[in-house]
Amino acid sequence: MLVDGLTLTQLFSKRQGVALPAYRYRFRQALHRFVVRPSPQVIPRGPLVLLADGLWFEFDGRPWVLYLTALKPCRGNLATFLDPLLLPGREGASRWQQALAAIPPAATRRIQAMVVDNLPGMQRLAQQRRWVLQLCHFHLLLKLQAQRRGVRYTLRGGSVREEIHQLIRSALELPDGNRLSRALEQLERLSHGDCGTLRIQTTVREFLKGLPFYRSCLTHPHLGLPRTTNSVESMCRLLRELFRSSRAGSKPASVLLWATALIRLRPRVTCNGHTLNRKT
Repeated sequence: MLVDGLTLTQLFSKRQGVALPAYRYRFRQALHRFVVRPSPQVIPRGPLVLLADGLWFEFDGRPWVLYLTALKPCRGNLATFLDPLLLPGREGASRWQQALAAIPPAATRRIQAMVVDNLPGMQRLAQQRRWVLQLCHFHLLLKLQAQRRGVRYTLRGGSVREEIHQLIRSALELPDGNRLSRALEQLERLSHGDCGTLRIQTTVREFLKGLPFYRSCLTHPHLGLPRTTNSVESMCRLLRELFRSSRAGSKPASVLLWATALIRLRPRVTCNGHTLNRKT
């Protein structure tokens, strides 16, 4: 079910002589036995990069977040997922502290950098551990795309928003030099002008303030940092599909049980570091 994408009912149809309730009970007991065992994931050797993202749920009107972490070797392109952690409340730095505390100490000592979305407190979290911080390009550009889609020139400031989008893409990729300086100067001017919405202005100012953390993949090429958390997002998509096609997401304990089982069965994902573009 977890590997092939079949539902429990589909699996049951292939069995003979067992009632569906009994089959569900046996399957869940087997799942429990699998999850209570020690974690089988083999953590990569050498210096590591931590990839992290959260998957949101709601139970009885209260938010819960499934905290997903994966470790990638600085000189490799395969990330290994660790067991997830499910916590009540909104995603934040204090709860990420708990998620990071669950990483085996021997692995934590080898972490050199972390790749995350630009959440409040994450910069301080990395600073406390003396980790290089790489902020996710995908989440940043998604904020701009949400403002561009279908309204490029129909709402106030549409053409300026398009210019901002292109300037930020350039600032993420350009090497240090005059072209980068000009792009940043133009973004600074636009962030204080009429660029359509207050949200766009805020996004630009936050980007300029956190610019070094978006460019860590350029300034620390030896760490093999990916520019995004897309490898963790791919696991989030698998989990969402699992919970959509079954009753596995009906309550917190069930979410953690099934998410842990799926991750243990599919612990590795390809995660390529950023290749430095040396063209000027």
